[in-house]
Amino acid sequence: METLTTPGIKVDYAIYPSLLDAFLRYKRRDDDETFISVFDKINKVQSEQTEHQAMGIEFEALVNNVIGQLNQKVHLAIIEEEGFYITNNFKFKCDVVDKIASKLQLATAKQEYMETVIPSHLGNIKLYGIADFSFPEMITDLKTTSSYKCNKYKDNAQHGTYSLIRERNGAPLKAFKYLATDFDKVYQETYIPTEVLHQKLMFTVFEFISFIEYFKNHITDTKIFGGN
Repeated sequence: METLTTPGIKVDYAIYPSLLDAFLRYKRRDDDETFISVFDKINKVQSEQTEHQAMGIEFEALVNNVIGQLNQKVHLAIIEEEGFYITNNFKFKCDVVDKIASKLQLATAKQEYMETVIPSHLGNIKLYGIADFSFPEMITDLKTTSSYKCNKYKDNAQHGTYSLIRERNGAPLKAFKYLATDFDKVYQETYIPTEVLHQKLMFTVFEFISFIEYFKNHITDTKIFGGN
């Protein structure tokens, strides 16, 4: 199937992985995801930042500092003291930060935007997003979590979405990796892109489109329908 690019093509739906993840969590009734919170994400309603979210942002900025890729949006004052990196508001174990940094230091791109447009019976669907760390044949997503369980991210939409985008854009992935930490230990999940994975993703995409069409009156941000 020929790869399509956005310019000159009418996009009927524009969807990124975290929206699909919110929808799937709502269906499973987990992580306290609610009908309202799903549409708040679609409509980009600002919510108060939690302490864990703030901690995750500073942690990722710290990792980027260690590997020499400074975050222009997050300016950290970093002190190394007794096995800890002390940042603006938190402190993190040096061994955890350094272990993650060592796995990411050879990334060829960081925060890389990517997209593809897929023609379907429902219209042209743009899948897009920003990949944390890109390698020639792999993408790694850095996760922070308050608790970790085995295969925590197996149902996430990211590995299916980004591997499908890369495949359609002529640069297929051999693997997608989640690199996760609870700030005490480092965990890794690796997923291999397959046709079945991409079919499962598109089934979720079609289901999500049916959902937003049915509840269209709740949507105020038209970007999801291809608007700007």
